[in-house]
Amino acid sequence: MKHLLRAKHVAVFAALAGLICCLNATRAEDDLPKDAELRIEKVSLFKNGLGFLSSTATLPENATSVRFGQIPAPSFGTFWVGYPKDLGVRKIVTSMEEFEAEVAVKNLGQLLKANVGRKVTLRTGAGDGNVVKGTILTSFNQSEIPEPSSPYSMGVRLPQDRYGRPAYGASSANILLLKTDSGTVALNVNSIVRADFEDGEANSSTSIKQKRPSLRMELDSPSNREAISISYLARGVTWTPAYLIDLSDAETARFSARALIINELADFKDVRLELVTGFPNIKFGEVISPVAMSQNLAAFLQALATGRSETARGRQHMLTQQRAMTNMAVFSDLAAAPVPSYSTAAEGRVSEDLFLYPVKNFTLKKGETAWVPLFTAEMPYEHIYTWKIADSLDKDDRYRGNRERGDGEIAEEVWHSCRLVNNLKMPLTTAATEFVTDGAFTGQDVCFYTAPGAKTTIRINRAMNLVAEEGEVEIERARNATKFHGYSYDLVKVRGELRLQSRLDKSVNVEVTKELSGNVLETSPNAKDVKTAKGLKKVNSRHVLTWQFALPSGKEQKLSYVYSVYIRN
Repeated sequence: MKHLLRAKHVAVFAALAGLICCLNATRAEDDLPKDAELRIEKVSLFKNGLGFLSSTATLPENATSVRFGQIPAPSFGTFWVGYPKDLGVRKIVTSMEEFEAEVAVKNLGQLLKANVGRKVTLRTGAGDGNVVKGTILTSFNQSEIPEPSSPYSMGVRLPQDRYGRPAYGASSANILLLKTDSGTVALNVNSIVRADFEDGEANSSTSIKQKRPSLRMELDSPSNREAISISYLARGVTWTPAYLIDLSDAETARFSARALIINELADFKDVRLELVTGFPNIKFGEVISPVAMSQNLAAFLQALATGRSETARGRQHMLTQQRAMTNMAVFSDLAAAPVPSYSTAAEGRVSEDLFLYPVKNFTLKKGETAWVPLFTAEMPYEHIYTWKIADSLDKDDRYRGNRERGDGEIAEEVWHSCRLVNNLKMPLTTAATEFVTDGAFTGQDVCFYTAPGAKTTIRINRAMNLVAEEGEVEIERARNATKFHGYSYDLVKVRGELRLQSRLDKSVNVEVTKELSGNVLETSPNAKDVKTAKGLKKVNSRHVLTWQFALPSGKEQKLSYVYSVYIRN
């Protein structure tokens, strides 16, 4: 009877112990984070390499800890989480998680390390005396220095070598231990010139352990499939605009726009894309948020003080106003050469001082570049030939006379330009602009920011058949006429003459502008005289004289002006 009671007690204790173990296992399983997928829904692209990303996720049911994994590295101060009021979010934690990655071997040492336990025949030189047969036991590692990881992602946390450089990947073997019939042999891997595996194909990859940052949300109570959002600025994606203007029609230009989108950040799938024009003020765009765990505390504090992270200092900063001159297309001389024709301009939206141009259902993988057509519109325009002449007075109020080339002759530039009206309801952002006429390439320059309804003048090419000459002569001079700021100044009266001769076979419209300092006394023919703010704190006021006229074929136009100016001795 006692034995039966004792057996029953043992069975009860065993059952209780099993129940406790099951409960503990269930509790431990419940405490493990459950995964939730963050999906990028919306991307707003700036032209300085920054993008504003908005992501959403649905929390798994009955979870108090939710793992989101890796996201692009946010800029400091821009990482925000949105969630319902009744969802008790305790905190968002970034912690390091360990994982195994399969990497390809790159040299013989790595290959031997990946095939431990295999039979192999090794050759260290020519002849039978340099052959060793056996089974690979183990190898000792020597770290290699690979390419650095992307600075734009919450990537792998890399070990460092003694120089502070990242070191990761499949390590190379330096010393190899081989079990042979006569014992264990140690070989220098660098002396091995050939390895033959006797039992099939050699493993060409190996599994290594690495660490990477991972985002995790901690909740006060179990979730019930609530929707949350995460938004942030991140560097690693940008867009550059470009325009193609077809001047085949004498009065109406076909204005086509496209965007080049460069993505080194993340995969985009059916996102709402907005291309932003304007000048956003982003104070800490170059500083990576500590949420990414891509730098230690000292590096973050230094980046916060200087406004730029270490990775940003070593990277060429992308200009906000893109001025890269990249040809858009190559056309043949055929009159019927194709010209891009896209949809009409979409209705964008204004956000404060920025304009956002929408692109629907946009998909682009990380590491890809997309050429995206935007719109084609018809705009009124006119051909105009422009000649701009700089001031003869320098910043120190000293007269420099003729602006000379190396041969002593004046280097005048007359430009054949296109002046068009932006008749769209959105601005034209600064972009490289290409001109074609009847399918032939005619020139390329920059179209600067142009507000809706405003005019812009874009240079097409040099007008070699308009010959321009300019010169100034002194008429009067009053020595030491006055003093300014302790310096002595002469008062000089100057007469200037401009001459423009046409060798074209048609009449053209010309615009001549002359900048000068001083007091304008007369112009012939009458010029439009505009005082500029550049002369507010100067001894002499600043003026821009403008003449507009039609210049017939083979004719010559003379312009003149007289002004007085204080010149520093």
